[in-house]
Amino acid sequence: MRTYLIQSSILSSFILLFSCSKSNNNGSAPVTPTPAPKVDSLFSWQKITTESSLQGINDIWFTSAAKGNYAAAGGNIYQSLDSGKSWSKNPNSSSAIMDNLFFVDNNYGFAQGSTQLQVTQDGGNTWSLQTLPTSNALNIFFSNPSTGYYSDIAAGVYKTVDTGKTWTQVYHPTQTRVGYYAYFLNDNNGYIFAGDGSLSKTADGASSWQQVAQGIAINNSNGPSFNALQFLDSLTGYYSSQNGVLKTTDGGVSWTSVYPTGGFVNVIKFFGVNTGYYKSDSVIYKTTNGGQSWTTSCKLAGDFLTGMYFIDSTTGWACTGKGYVLRLTH
Repeated sequence: MRTYLIQSSILSSFILLFSCSKSNNNGSAPVTPTPAPKVDSLFSWQKITTESSLQGINDIWFTSAAKGNYAAAGGNIYQSLDSGKSWSKNPNSSSAIMDNLFFVDNNYGFAQGSTQLQVTQDGGNTWSLQTLPTSNALNIFFSNPSTGYYSDIAAGVYKTVDTGKTWTQVYHPTQTRVGYYAYFLNDNNGYIFAGDGSLSKTADGASSWQQVAQGIAINNSNGPSFNALQFLDSLTGYYSSQNGVLKTTDGGVSWTSVYPTGGFVNVIKFFGVNTGYYKSDSVIYKTTNGGQSWTTSCKLAGDFLTGMYFIDSTTGWACTGKGYVLRLTH
C-alpha cells in the first residue's frame, strides 16, 4: 500500500523506513495517526517472521495457503512457499521500489511502483520490468491477465489491454481530484472513487463514464491517503478512507458511515454481505454483520500495517513497516 511520512512519537523509531518508498511525493503536510498501544494486541493474529535487514514491507499477496509474495520497501520481491514462515529474495525481480501487489490468478501478478510495473506469469517465480507513462502511480487493479488499470495521483486513470505493455488514459482528472481508486466487477462494469468525493461507473470497460454521486468523502489534503474501494455486486459496496468506512446498498447513489474514523493507509476486504475486515494504520478491525459493529482483530504498538491480504475469511496475512509478516491463525 502507498503510505506517507507520519509524525508520532510512538512511531518515531521507524519513520525513516518510509522515507524512501511509499512516501509523500508532493510535499504536503504529514498526517498523524491514532497513537498505538504500548504493547501489541494480536488477538487471533501471530507474527510469523521478520526481516530486520530490510526497510520494511510495502505490500503482501498470497496465491494459495502456502505461496505468497511481498514487495520490500528497499526494493525487490520476496517469495514464501511455507505460508510466510520463511522468505527468499527473487533474484529475477527488480531492485526498483514497488508499492502494491495485485494477482489476477495463481500465475499472473503485478507489482506497481510510482513509475514502473513488474509482471509475473508464473506466480512470482520470475518478473519482467516495464515503464509506466506517468510518475505518480498510486494503485492498480486488473480484471484479467491482459486488462488492467492504474491510477496516478494527479494524472487520472490509465488502462492496458496487453498486460501492461502500453497504456491509454481513460479517466481524466480535474484540478480538485486528488487520488483515484478503481474497482471492477468484471471486464466491463467498474467504478472509480475520486479524491473530490465523487463516484463514477462504467458499463463498457472504461470507454465512457457516468457520475453516480459527488461530495461523498472529500480528500482535503494536497496528497491522498491510500484508500480502497470494493463492490460485492452492482448494489453493495464499501469505501475505506481517511473518513472511515462508507457503505452503499444502491449502487453508490447514497452512502452511510459504518465506521467513523479513518487513517493513513485504509484497506477494506469483504467476503460477502456479512464478514469483512478494515485495516487502518496500526489496527485491523473485523465485522460479521455487514459493518453494523466492529471488533478489534489486531492492534500493533510502535509499528504500522502497510498491507493486508486474505484468501478466505479465516486465512489472511498482513505486513508492517518494520518488516514483520503477520498471519491470521483462525
